[in-house]
Amino acid sequence: MSEKIKGRIILCCVYLVAIIAAVWVSAFIACDDPMTQGKLILLKSALSVSVAVAILFTGSLVFNNSSVFDPYWSVVPPLMVIYYLVWVIHEQAFAGAGHFFTLLLGSPRTIILLILTLTYGIRLTWNFLRAWPGMKHEDWRYADFRANTGKAYWIVSFSGIHFFPALMVFGGTLSIWVAVVEGSGQMNLVDILAILLTGNAIFLEAMADKQLRGFLSGNKETGKTMDQGLWSLSRHPNYLGEILFWWGLYLFALAANPLFWWVIIGPMAITLMFIFASIPMIEKRMLKRRKDYHAYRQKVSKLIPWKVLGKHAGR
Repeated sequence: MSEKIKGRIILCCVYLVAIIAAVWVSAFIACDDPMTQGKLILLKSALSVSVAVAILFTGSLVFNNSSVFDPYWSVVPPLMVIYYLVWVIHEQAFAGAGHFFTLLLGSPRTIILLILTLTYGIRLTWNFLRAWPGMKHEDWRYADFRANTGKAYWIVSFSGIHFFPALMVFGGTLSIWVAVVEGSGQMNLVDILAILLTGNAIFLEAMADKQLRGFLSGNKETGKTMDQGLWSLSRHPNYLGEILFWWGLYLFALAANPLFWWVIIGPMAITLMFIFASIPMIEKRMLKRRKDYHAYRQKVSKLIPWKVLGKHAGR
């Protein structure tokens, strides 16, 4: 068995244990007050996420590889939609509100949200797995952390590689909680905007990843910087697509219930994380590894293709 296949099997097992444990723990919290049911499911989801993250961190420790946690970011959004949807259907069916399939098909926003997050999750997870060599390989950022922190590495790993990203994702999925649990079922114009933004964000990220993968396969030894296609417009079109995806989810929340506008903290935090942490880190690495990267920075916008937008606006 190859290291790649073995690594995928290990990841599947670790995540399966984490999901089962999360659902099992969630089942222990109950409340009969219908006025607090929406807040209760949010509390249960927070507890479930905490348990899942703890198990994934344990997996990272056992296999001495923090990349065990890498698929978490893409796996969680569709699972959260399913988690909240199952809870809503169960609660309404228990209250005699209707048949299971009637309730399911009567939630077009949720079904659309499920399709979009599944598309996002499956594609991004596969994008990681297809390039990941297996358990002997760890993300370069984590390798740097190991070299710089020594014996304190696993403290840094828990706080910076596991807990912090999990907190970001949970903040982003607050929009899913609002859209599925706290919102009305009526579709409106904001839903259309949400579908367009989220769908285009997924497409943008997928095309950026595809173009980069194709470029790297033919330029492994040249040390050249990818400056073609979408990468000629933005230095990080994949990150731009990722950021827009979370803003798309937020639009679904606004469409469902504007009173929960405050869940904007999720996409805002994710945006700031990419701008002030993820992008500077990768750019610092590229400047060290690629001789032409400085020139590339001079001619291509960091995230949003302002130069291209400016040319179109000036026409």
